[in-house]
Amino acid sequence: MQDEYFDVIIIGGGINGAGLFRDLCEQGVRCLIVDKSDFGAGTSAAPSRLIHGGLKYLETAELRLVAESTHERNRLLQNAPHLVKPLPSMLPAFSWLRGSWAALRTLFGSTSAPRSRGALLVKIGLALYDFYGSRDRMMPRHKMLRHTAARQMVPALTERITAAGLYYDATITAPERLVLELIEDGVAANPDSMACSWTPLQPREGKYLTFKRPDGSTLNATTRYVVNAAGPWIDTVNGHLGEKTTFIGGTKGSHILLDHDELVRQLDGRMIYFEADDGRICLVFPYEGRVLVGSSDIPANDPDSVSCEADEVAYFLDSL
Repeated sequence: MQDEYFDVIIIGGGINGAGLFRDLCEQGVRCLIVDKSDFGAGTSAAPSRLIHGGLKYLETAELRLVAESTHERNRLLQNAPHLVKPLPSMLPAFSWLRGSWAALRTLFGSTSAPRSRGALLVKIGLALYDFYGSRDRMMPRHKMLRHTAARQMVPALTERITAAGLYYDATITAPERLVLELIEDGVAANPDSMACSWTPLQPREGKYLTFKRPDGSTLNATTRYVVNAAGPWIDTVNGHLGEKTTFIGGTKGSHILLDHDELVRQLDGRMIYFEADDGRICLVFPYEGRVLVGSSDIPANDPDSVSCEADEVAYFLDSL
């Protein structure tokens, strides 16, 4: 099969491309989804393993985004309970009022987050998080703990904390498996559709989109619609399509995994969402018998060459 017509061609087999592929296939649309490597092997395979509702976006007043994200989190808990699980979480505070003025400035258009978040701000934030996450709610609402109760729950917490907020988000054990299941659902719903991994797009010539298959052969395809779902490779794909763009200004978010049985025991299935000394929010939670710590946010323009550097590892360890 050399020349094929598809109603829609989706370039990029991560979670966004796979989700769209499934939805369209279930509506009878003949689709082709391709990826230059394995499905779910890019950004979708390297997240923090959180399915979160965007708590941090409350600080910049992106309320619609929080409402949408929490709803999607709740739906994933319903629709993929074999992969997505509730994650009890704790947000320590080191004062009662710190950060309140910076938070008020967001009401007047400021987009800068507070450097520190006192217990009052944590309480307000978690109450809003509960409110915007009420649609299809699957998990308990938040509650606040004073210093003594918080340290009784997690003795390893520093004595400097004033209080802590307890709330729930969600975690996913294997995000790449969710991607694969969505693609399998799409093919099952519409067997005329195709899913091709390890099939990179070639520079466009003429009316066809040409893809190179793992065996060296090519697939030439035409379509009414092309969806570029290539994530950090969006501009590269656009270049192959004959459009020079600079939509993506890349950043990387690194994480590390620690073998630390005592920390796993102390966390007891919880995530700690905490402030580093520079005010940046970090996270630590148990994952597959180890401890996941993250994340950084560093400019990186080449997604094919990113890695976790030694200074990032040192930052994470110092933050703990």
